[in-house]
Amino acid sequence: MSRFEYTCGCSFPVLNKTDDNLSILFNPKIEDINLECESTWRLISDGNTKGCFQLESRLGRSIAKKLKPSNIEELSALISIMRPGCLEAIRDGKTVTNHYIDKKNGLESVDYFHKSLEPILNKTYGEMIYQEQAMEIAKDIAGFNLQEADMLRKAIGKKKPEEMAKVKLTFIEGCDSTGIVSKSEANEIFGWIEKSQRYSFNKSHAVSYAINAYLSAYCKTHFPKVFFASYLRFAKDKIDPKDEIKALVQNAMEMNIDVKPPDIRLLNKYFIIHSKSIYFGLTDIKGFGQSVYEKLISLCSGVNITELSWTNTLFKILTNINSASAKSLIKSGAVGHFGLSRSKIFFDLEIVLELTQKEINFILSDINTLQTTTECLEKLLNTGKLTKKRKEIIANLIASLQNPPYSLSDSPEWIADIEEEILGCSITCSKVDIYDVSMTNMNCGEFKNSHINNNIIICGEIENISVTKTKSGKNPGLEMAFVTISDGFRAIDSVIFFPEQYKQYRNLLFDSNVIVLCGNRSKTKDGLIAEKAYVAKT
Repeated sequence: MSRFEYTCGCSFPVLNKTDDNLSILFNPKIEDINLECESTWRLISDGNTKGCFQLESRLGRSIAKKLKPSNIEELSALISIMRPGCLEAIRDGKTVTNHYIDKKNGLESVDYFHKSLEPILNKTYGEMIYQEQAMEIAKDIAGFNLQEADMLRKAIGKKKPEEMAKVKLTFIEGCDSTGIVSKSEANEIFGWIEKSQRYSFNKSHAVSYAINAYLSAYCKTHFPKVFFASYLRFAKDKIDPKDEIKALVQNAMEMNIDVKPPDIRLLNKYFIIHSKSIYFGLTDIKGFGQSVYEKLISLCSGVNITELSWTNTLFKILTNINSASAKSLIKSGAVGHFGLSRSKIFFDLEIVLELTQKEINFILSDINTLQTTTECLEKLLNTGKLTKKRKEIIANLIASLQNPPYSLSDSPEWIADIEEEILGCSITCSKVDIYDVSMTNMNCGEFKNSHINNNIIICGEIENISVTKTKSGKNPGLEMAFVTISDGFRAIDSVIFFPEQYKQYRNLLFDSNVIVLCGNRSKTKDGLIAEKAYVAKT
């Protein structure tokens, strides 16, 4: 076990070698973590929270950017106001969520209604977002004891109006007894409590969630490679593993972390960190499961796989595992270190699979002197004991190797497609690579830090489309779309097509289509408002 010291002032043990071969065990000492780390709060405030507990959704990232929390108190409030109740509770034409954000950012004045409420509501800028706040109010201004306050909490939690009605009577009578607020004020305050039953959250839960959210953000800030490799390992357990892997890989690349396809030489089952890069695991390849992995490990027992030649790998490894799994291995790029195209490796395997086991054994007897698949088959044809019919077949196979029936070059589009299919995302290249982007003035990777706000021209592949309807404006109820595009550098997940543009270009908006967009940066600076869209040309 080795220990790595970081500038953040904490040391974390990282076990980087186990029976699974370079697996990751990240075991931080939680009690040593600084809860006031500026770098961590900056990451959260930038909305770079993919993979962070409670904050990884698009909504979580968006609200984190708007709120810019700087302590656990504000983070626990963020986790509470992003819940459906606060998002749907409207007061004065604005949701409770937006009231809190605007008050925190100084865009709305903070009013406590009555001075007795200030000590209870000051940490949430006058907004009642926790059940415990309702309990404190009942205790301080209505004289409730702990049992009565808990009855109020249960009534809020159960959302039963009949129970709230009973508690209301006790509350009004209690306020009359304490004399801290008038009867009309008591009625209004209880009205807030009553409305809050639709959205208020348990603060003890919110704080616990916030601490866990912060801890995951802290790990992402100071140990990004370990964070991504660990998270990617368990992405397969998510509801949509493919989308999860794609989002994590894109985010890692945005943070200048190199993510590479699997490499058979590493023999790693899961995602690992090797030579400062994150590598896919062999079992992360679609069609390459546990049993095939175990067979591969058995074949490599006592063999230095890093020194195996191409012909040794082809005849000793690839032909001795399930052919479908071997083809998946090739498609993933796991045997790309020989400098051959994936199409060529795939084609050679299909040729060798036409041989009998006896013929393969003959080639293996002299495999170390043979450098290419063609040499292997020529050796078999010239010195092997073959029937006339088999000689004709082998001769035809050699002819195919020398003059393939189709191109064995790998196009960027093909690699992007097979990596998307086999690994869940394209890593080596993007579909955009085959298109003419000379007319653009930035790529998706440059969009985030560019100072250009208007007349932006950018090319990207459509990854996701979300169609919704306008709620306000001159013609509410019209369809508009939020589109995510990517180009191999990063993704822009907020390309906005307002109703007029959506109506005009909706026929171009479908998954995997590569389009050129012209538009202007949104007010939030992280989105693009589309004005025009075109089909990209090769």
